[in-house]
Amino acid sequence: MPSSIELKIRRQDRPGASPRWEEFSLPYRQDMNVITCLMEIQRNPVTKQGRKTTPVVWDCSCLEEVCGACTMLVNGRVRQSCTALVDRLAAPITLAPMTKFPVIRDLSVDRQRMFDSLIRIKAWIPIDGTHALGPGPRRSRRPTRTRNA
Repeated sequence: MPSSIELKIRRQDRPGASPRWEEFSLPYRQDMNVITCLMEIQRNPVTKQGRKTTPVVWDCSCLEEVCGACTMLVNGRVRQSCTALVDRLAAPITLAPMTKFPVIRDLSVDRQRMFDSLIRIKAWIPIDGTHALGPGPRRSRRPTRTRNA
C-alpha cells in the first residue's frame, strides 16, 4: 500500500493561455477517488516541490456517477473522476481537461456546444406532465395522537 499519492495535473489559467504541468503529493487514504484528491489540493494548494499555487479548478455536481460533470482525462483516458479510484490507477496519476472542448481553466471545459446540440435535436424524453401538478397536500405541524380502543 502506498504512503502517498502522486498527481500530475495540467493547469491553464484562462482560455488561450499556455498550459503547464504541476505535481502534487498527498497522503494516501484507502478508498480515495480523484475528486477526493482534488478537494485535498483545494484545501492546501501546495505543489510537490513545496511551492504555493492556486487551487485547481474542475467541475463536479452529483458525486454519484450520474451527471458526468467531473469528466476529464485520467491517465490519458476520458472518465468520470468520481469513479476513478486511486487504488486502481497507475502512478503518477495524470489529470488533464477533455480535449474535445475548449478549456475554461485547468480541468474545467466549456461544454456549451454539446448542450446546444442536445437542445437542437431535442435529445430528451418528454414526460407526461406529472412534474407540474403543483404542491402536495398540506400537513399539520402538530403531531397526531392515536387513541387506543
